[in-house]
Amino acid sequence: MRFKYQIHEERIQEFKELDTQQYDAARKELNQLHARRWEEWSEQPNSGDQISFLREGQSSRRTMEIRQFIQEAGELTSIIKPCWLMSPSTVSEYVAPAALHFDTVIFDEASQIRTEDAIAAIMRAKQVIVVGDSKQLPPTAFFSGLSFDDDDEEEQDVTYESFLAACGSFMKGFTLQWHYRSQDESLINFSNKEFYNSELVTFPNPIKQANRGVHCHYVEDGIYGRGDRKPKNPREAEEAARLALEHVRQGSQSLGIIAFSQSQADAIADAIQKQLAQLQTQEMSLTEFFQEETDKYFLKSLENVQGDERDIILLSFGYGKDKNGKFIHNFGPLTKPGGERRLNVAITRAKQKLILVTSIRSGDLDPDAGGNIPVLRRFFESAEKNDSISSWRSDEEGNHTNSPLTEDIHRVLTEKGYDVRASVGASEYPIDLAVINPQRPEEFLLGIECDGLTYARFPTARDRDRLRRQVLEKLNWKIHRIWAKEWFENRDAEIHRLVTHIEELSSV
Repeated sequence: MRFKYQIHEERIQEFKELDTQQYDAARKELNQLHARRWEEWSEQPNSGDQISFLREGQSSRRTMEIRQFIQEAGELTSIIKPCWLMSPSTVSEYVAPAALHFDTVIFDEASQIRTEDAIAAIMRAKQVIVVGDSKQLPPTAFFSGLSFDDDDEEEQDVTYESFLAACGSFMKGFTLQWHYRSQDESLINFSNKEFYNSELVTFPNPIKQANRGVHCHYVEDGIYGRGDRKPKNPREAEEAARLALEHVRQGSQSLGIIAFSQSQADAIADAIQKQLAQLQTQEMSLTEFFQEETDKYFLKSLENVQGDERDIILLSFGYGKDKNGKFIHNFGPLTKPGGERRLNVAITRAKQKLILVTSIRSGDLDPDAGGNIPVLRRFFESAEKNDSISSWRSDEEGNHTNSPLTEDIHRVLTEKGYDVRASVGASEYPIDLAVINPQRPEEFLLGIECDGLTYARFPTARDRDRLRRQVLEKLNWKIHRIWAKEWFENRDAEIHRLVTHIEELSSV
């Protein structure tokens, strides 16, 4: 039977719908399981005592400690609330060892958990799942002292072995490779190459915009107060505050400000308040944005941002030359062992745009200084390009097709006058071909994907036929699928179908 792309795509569409529906079915099944569990437990002889205990607690004016309640009615508690969200220390505080056991305990951000802190939760679990990133922050005693001067940051930072590292020697591991956060590949491209061996699957954006990607904002007159009790860079803080207010005036995107030291974070907070105090009456509404941390805004030091993300990130380096022009390559915890993991966290918090605010340039960083200085210098160099990613490759950089099929399609479209790019994207899973919009050359009009090498790399139908397409369309890609067998058996009709699709999009 001859291959027909219409029938094949109908089957794919049916699979996509059924694959999505199974999630709804699983949720309904869990609700039913929860109801059955309650019915079965409530019929047991000892269940009445715990239910009576709950009712007595509700009618009594006496406040009962949570730990005591769980101790007395552990089974009832787990029946009513089968899913709990707790920190490792909270488990120790509220759940007595014999009171309650969980079928599964999941540790998230396990790279920041000390092994000894995880034991209490492990004791209460039948099964353990550990989730974390060994390239991100380890457990640390940073800022944990009762009194602490920023001038002693490098002495105060003590790193511990993480629970994630301890598990790596005996637990079976699975690597999650798809990266969803960055809406421009340049936001993750540096970390992908430097820390993840280019193994992350990233997705290009079809639009090249100035308000996306990695940028560098240089503060020429910034001076770092090395030797001060709380060393900071006041001019850089003022500039970071100005950029923050400018951002809020221009749009509704969320904003995060990250400083490489707590003293610099405090300086930025002070600078924001001073600039807010100078606002005109009609701009007073801006003060509400900066009142407290919300899902739209945060201001934090580097040690506290793992797990956070915002549309726009301002990254204040803070360190620099002192008033005498002397520059010392000592950047607190950043230059200590494991400092590269702190850098990785800081530069991967943005969804749309990262702005490095700095008083030094990459050339000020000595490539022979050792430690983490070389990787920091390479990051500065990439930020100074102020470019939004290699998805928009020039002909000099290659623009090569990866198969006879894509080469043939590329040649056909080029002969018809279209500007076409091949292998669009920075990861190992690029879009095969993309047509540039003749009316708006800063965007791709159409992405073309074939069942070739990239398609074959995905191990499951869910990955290659549903999830990848879903992610690309969420980034506003228009995708046209060409099947090799159909192209070679019915080439003229496939060319007509492709050109018609391009012309339809061009006329919109």
